[in-house]
Amino acid sequence: MVTEVAGFGRSASWCIVMAMAIGAGAALAQTRAWVGGIQPATPAVLVREEAGAPPRNATDRVRKAVVKHRIHKPKPKSRIKRQPKAKTKVKVKPQLRAEARPKAVAKLKVVQSKKLRRFDNLPQSTAVKNDPTGMEARWQEIQTALRPASLIVLCEQFERDFAASQFAHQVGVIAASARRALEIQRSAGLSGDFFEDAVGDSGYRENLRKAVRGDKDAAYGIALAYKTGAAGVDASPRRMEQWLHFSAELGSGVASWELAEIYNRDGFIADVARFEKKALDLGYQPPPRLPTRGY
Repeated sequence: MVTEVAGFGRSASWCIVMAMAIGAGAALAQTRAWVGGIQPATPAVLVREEAGAPPRNATDRVRKAVVKHRIHKPKPKSRIKRQPKAKTKVKVKPQLRAEARPKAVAKLKVVQSKKLRRFDNLPQSTAVKNDPTGMEARWQEIQTALRPASLIVLCEQFERDFAASQFAHQVGVIAASARRALEIQRSAGLSGDFFEDAVGDSGYRENLRKAVRGDKDAAYGIALAYKTGAAGVDASPRRMEQWLHFSAELGSGVASWELAEIYNRDGFIADVARFEKKALDLGYQPPPRLPTRGY
């Protein structure tokens, strides 16, 4: 009896030990399952999860808890503050659609045509607008010419091209005076450069322009400028004599008398008689007699 009891006790102890070993193994296996990861679910389990059905057993609940824990596991905190990433703006050029391009080209043509019309509306030059034939410009050329020969040519061309203009009479008078000046220039042996000396002030230049057009008083004024070295020119007895001769031939009595005095000092008896008579014929009233008469 005692022996049977002892044998039964050993058997029970052995059973208890085996049960504990099996329980420990199951617990170890469960722990490994938690630590090692979740085994891939079977198609049946996936179907139940997609359908929203509850898990079949506790193992499924444990797997879901582990997955949720891994997904929502907070990241470790760091003392280093990360700089926010700068937002880069990417500019994309708008592309015109195929049907919109012809409209844009048409609009560009309209804008360009408006600009051209804007330039067309600008006021034209006064010379072009008021003088389409060039008559004013030709008249200005006549006013500024200094050589008698050049002045004659300009006047003849103007009379030919603008015979009915308001300047026709004045141009005719200027042409006649220029012809007389050209005759005097040739008789006195003067060159064309004689009238184009780039000297003198504005008063001298104005007298020069008038003298070429037959003004005897302007020519006499130039002679006085060369006598005293005034009006921006240097004194020159030779130039003074030439301009006195020019003025006398244009009809200046005082210039004729002064020229006769110069020829009297130099002994040119024939020239003294000619210009003395010329001065008297022009109405000049001389002194009672010349200082020295050579005849």
